[in-house]
Amino acid sequence: MRTLQTIRCALFVVALAAGWGCSSSVHPVKGTVRFSDGTPLTIGRVVAYADKSEVGSWGYLKEDGSFEMGTHSHNDGVPLGIYQIAIENAVTAPPPGYSSPVPFVSRPLIHARFADRTTSSLTFEVPKDTVWEIVVEKP
Repeated sequence: MRTLQTIRCALFVVALAAGWGCSSSVHPVKGTVRFSDGTPLTIGRVVAYADKSEVGSWGYLKEDGSFEMGTHSHNDGVPLGIYQIAIENAVTAPPPGYSSPVPFVSRPLIHARFADRTTSSLTFEVPKDTVWEIVVEKP
């Protein structure tokens, strides 16, 4: 009898803990990154930082400049909160089949201020803002 109560209690605690783990729901967030002339930024990733924490959510840029944010996995959404945004890895890529004894040196595609969340001036609040239209400047 006591063993059955112990098992029931353990199952209740596990179920309760699982419910708490799911309580931080995420909201779908998508958007585009473009230059002021309307052309899309096609290389890099959008990174959302919550408060002073490390990386919270991110989304890779597609060829049309669009992205979808993910937190636990690709494109699964963003938890509630206010986020500072940075654009990372927005640099030129080597041409296809590049082979040279001289190493390829990538160049930034955007102004350096957008690569740092503290200088980008990009802030969004989820769930209020779930479509992010980001305009960046060239270097």
